Amino acid sequence: MVELLAPAGNLEKIKTAINYGADAVYSGLKRFGLRSRAKNLSFDEYIKALEFVREKNKKLYLTLNAYLFDKDFEELKKIVGFLNRFKPDGVIVSDLGVLSYIYNNSDIDIHISTQANITNSYAAKMLKRFRVKRVILARELSIDDIKDFKRNCSLELEAFVHGAMCMAYSGRCFMSAFMTKRSANRGDCAQSCRWRYTIVESKRPNEHFEVEEHPEGSFVFNSCDLCALPVLDELIKAGVSSLKIEGRMKSIYYVAVVVAVYRDALNTILSGGTIDSKLEFYLKELERVSHRPYCLGFYKNDVWQYTKSSGYIRNCRFVGVVEEIDGNVARVAVRDRLSVGEYEVFGKDLSIEKITVKGIFDRDGNEKKSGNPNEIVYIKLAKKLNVRGLLRVCHESNSRSL
Repeated sequence: MVELLAPAGNLEKIKTAINYGADAVYSGLKRFGLRSRAKNLSFDEYIKALEFVREKNKKLYLTLNAYLFDKDFEELKKIVGFLNRFKPDGVIVSDLGVLSYIYNNSDIDIHISTQANITNSYAAKMLKRFRVKRVILARELSIDDIKDFKRNCSLELEAFVHGAMCMAYSGRCFMSAFMTKRSANRGDCAQSCRWRYTIVESKRPNEHFEVEEHPEGSFVFNSCDLCALPVLDELIKAGVSSLKIEGRMKSIYYVAVVVAVYRDALNTILSGGTIDSKLEFYLKELERVSHRPYCLGFYKNDVWQYTKSSGYIRNCRFVGVVEEIDGNVARVAVRDRLSVGEYEVFGKDLSIEKITVKGIFDRDGNEKKSGNPNEIVYIKLAKKLNVRGLLRVCHESNSRSL
């Protein structure tokens, strides 16, 4: 069984990921999860998430992969005590102190984070002594490296297949902490690598020289995003048992579309087929979520920087969630301004239905000029809609890089 593992920064994203085809999700609590600016889960929300995942016969992994100081361990002890009562399917850790504490004070399965930079089977076999069940591979491994790793190691291997990449070695970066006092290794990265940089000569401190990549400046540390879809079958053959999507701080639209694409591709491969005929469609959909130009990462030595801009490419506007359908009327939870006009509805089976919104009404039937973010509205359609999914407006892109 090969697992599709999805990011989930909150309860809504957990439900979205599972409903769109994820086998498992990973999320964090309010502390020590390396995404301090995400909403994350309170203890009560975590319990609700665990109940939902169990009901769907799926899995939930919890991130405790920050690097801690001694003063943090009193709080860690409370968290581990809580998790011993409401056990996730695994905890993801980086810090050897956290690993040691969980090993000695819990029987929860332990997964070693990519932040721990495990690049060889010898390290993995040592970690196995501490009840480590899975290694989340360092990003720097090629597919051939993974084959060697798996040949010499019985632990489960997890590998990232999609999402943002860090320019630092296995994400262990000090730029943010040095420049902004916000440590990436404690989940508070300011993404300093995405900023615009110039060159300063030491004897001319007041003279700033542009690196002339583009008129806007040069973004020399700005990594492209990973998309391993074209080599998904090779990763599976190499021995990867969990395919991980990055993006705990992304929208539910991102989670839904990316999970749906990888779910369909994985199902095709596991049933003995190939995705060659679908690849163009898959990549087009993956370009319709917030992203930077894609590359294959270290899997095929295809890592490169996106020097034109540090911003995301956004080819679609996510308008809302179609919650219910009754004839030619749909109830929509609005996320971005909704007005009459032409839209698409993206379904979890990768169906895309074009619709025309003829009118917008509130719950009492009063007509509105538009629907605004966080409102529930009812839209009158030109035809009956068979798909319940995500409402969006898209335009074509020239960002294709794979």
